[in-house]
Order: sequence, then C-alpha cells, then structure tokens
Amino acid sequence: MTKLALSQYTQQIDAKIQECIDSAERYFKIKLKPPSYNFKQRGRTAGTAYLQRNEMRFNTFMLQQDPQKFIDNVVPHEVAHIVVHQVFGAKVRPHGKEWIAVMEHLFNVEAHRTHDFDVPKARNAFLYQCQCQTHEFTAHRHGRAERGTHYICRSCRAPLTFLKKK
Repeated sequence: MTKLALSQYTQQIDAKIQECIDSAERYFKIKLKPPSYNFKQRGRTAGTAYLQRNEMRFNTFMLQQDPQKFIDNVVPHEVAHIVVHQVFGAKVRPHGKEWIAVMEHLFNVEAHRTHDFDVPKARNAFLYQCQCQTHEFTAHRHGRAERGTHYICRSCRAPLTFLKKK
C-alpha cells in the first residue's frame, strides 16, 4: 500500500480512535492517554495492542481488503485492549468480561476475538505428514517444531513429522 493511499485511512483511523477514547473517558470519568499506532503488523494478525508501550499495530494487507470494516472492527478491538489496560490494569484477561463490555456497551461493536480477513500466503512453507494427510506449516510453526514442540493431527491423532520445505 502506498503512503498516499495509507494517508487517506490515517484520518479515519485517528477519528475512530478518538471516538473510542472519548466514549471511554465519558463512561469511566477519567482521562485516558491516547495510544500511538503504526502499520508494522505483519502475518495473520489484523492488529496488536502493546499495552505497556500504549501502542497499536495494524496490518495494511488486511486494511486494504475492506477499509471500512477494518476501521469499524479492528481499530476498536485494539483500542478496547488499551482502555481496559488503563482502567483495570494488567491482571485482567485479554478478551475477558471487561474487554467484552468495553467493545459491546461502549463502542457498540460485536466482541470477536478473531477476524475473517484473507491472510497472506506464507513465503516459506514446510510440509509435515501424519497418517492421513499432508499439513503445511509456516516458518514460525516449523521453528517451534524444530525446537521440540510436538504437533498431532486433529483427524487421525498421529504425530506430525517433517517431510520437506515446500
């Protein structure tokens, strides 16, 4: 995504963040520190909130698929994490009752933990085999398997063994 195309969405994202923060400040009757954000998120995740840094990262691959849906759902999702952290502290569950309440009652957005945007194809794929099929692993998951994490097939319950790099 070009910087020009991205700049048209930053105004909408800024406005959505401010709308969410204003709503939370009115409800909780406190002043919140607005988070910063960038477009450094990569991979299968639409967005991430870094609570201690008060920072959010958004995935441009998913933003460009449906900008309005992204701004209406992903941005409030991550702002809700920031709000919950600032109001309730670090001891609450990431998608717990406090986060759900902020999403649904303050932001009027359905509280979903996951997104349904298309994800980019893995650049490095690794093939694993069980008794019934071949499985494709990302480089990250393959690395975990190499360091000792054991994976089993959900269908046949057999262990997955490395075949080759795709």
